[in-house]
Amino acid sequence: MRARLASILLVFVSASPAWAQDSHTVSPDAIDEATRESEFAALVAKGDRERAAGRLSEAAMSYAAAMKVRRDPVVEGRLGVLMVRDRPAQAAELLHDALKRANTTNAERQAFFNAYEAVRARGAWVDVVISHAGARVTLDGDPRNKAGLSAFSMFVLTGEHELRASLDGHADDARMFRVVPRKDLRIELTLKPRPMFDDGELRLLTREKRSPPAEALKELGHARASDAPTFTKQEDPFGYEDPKPAEKPAEKRWSIGGGPVVVLGVASWMPAVGIVAGGSYRPNEYVSFGLEGRAAWLTTGVGGEPISAMTAGGIASVCGHYRWAFGCAIGHLGVITVQSSGDSFKSRSDTGVMPGIGARLGARFVLARSFALQGAVDLLGLSSGVRVGVEGRVISETPPLMVATSIVGTWEL
Repeated sequence: MRARLASILLVFVSASPAWAQDSHTVSPDAIDEATRESEFAALVAKGDRERAAGRLSEAAMSYAAAMKVRRDPVVEGRLGVLMVRDRPAQAAELLHDALKRANTTNAERQAFFNAYEAVRARGAWVDVVISHAGARVTLDGDPRNKAGLSAFSMFVLTGEHELRASLDGHADDARMFRVVPRKDLRIELTLKPRPMFDDGELRLLTREKRSPPAEALKELGHARASDAPTFTKQEDPFGYEDPKPAEKPAEKRWSIGGGPVVVLGVASWMPAVGIVAGGSYRPNEYVSFGLEGRAAWLTTGVGGEPISAMTAGGIASVCGHYRWAFGCAIGHLGVITVQSSGDSFKSRSDTGVMPGIGARLGARFVLARSFALQGAVDLLGLSSGVRVGVEGRVISETPPLMVATSIVGTWEL
């Protein structure tokens, strides 16, 4: 029995080195990679379950967490479909990449395509080319192109936008542009080195006469300051003080403009057509003060009778601006004149003074360096309404309210 046990032990011991020689050690990198892949698969599976259950917010969070582990075009497409409604710009970029690289079923690819077409109807691609790499780029104040590339593309929603590039030691370059659905754009930004002096003028150094202290004169053997020696700039470079640059005055912006106006409430709710002209002062980009005059004539007779009406007056405004939109508080002082024709009635003209206050909402679009086009809607409350009667019967009665819309071209001075 002992001999048999010894022989078995001898065989096991002799085989042990060969077994140890065939074993392999797993590297830490392989373990980390397997862990990441396991985490990624678990997050994607959770996102699929949440999406199937109708919990779309939870599904989007799971897909986004999976994308932080590693990028995958299929997961990008699924996340893009869920972001179409709330974040269409980010959804467009995810879906665009998924359609190019995703290896998935035809049904899911068709879902990606349908979502991408829905987003395309809400904006356009903008190709940006910058003269210098590493520039900081913002779209409406939000950072873009964090990698600092000299050329990139981004999906931008419909509307007015500002694109700005900046780089240390260079003057900023900005562009205002308007996005129309499915109309892709290309914008080039050029960063030019700043001049040595911001005001563009060469500053000359002038000599300043200064008297040394009396104690220093006595030590040098000079009784008066006039006896002290004078030095040139080369001999005494520290004997001069650089003059302080003059401060640039704040830029003030004046503008004048004019255009057509349509007014409702001029003794009738039929439109009165006329012109408006005025000017404004804008001390900064957020506030402006305006004064304008306007006149409009009713296009038809009041109440179907040969009775004409018109309005004329002045409007003062205080406006607040933000990007392309503005809102104003306005004050009105004007008249409404009603005049009957001598062919059917006894000639008569009645004029009433109509002060009032109200509000204005509008939009302003810059078309050239010193020219802009703005549209606005006014709502005025007047001191009294207008009632027009013929032979004891009322043919028209309007409340103390006046509504106007205008399109004005403005020139900055």
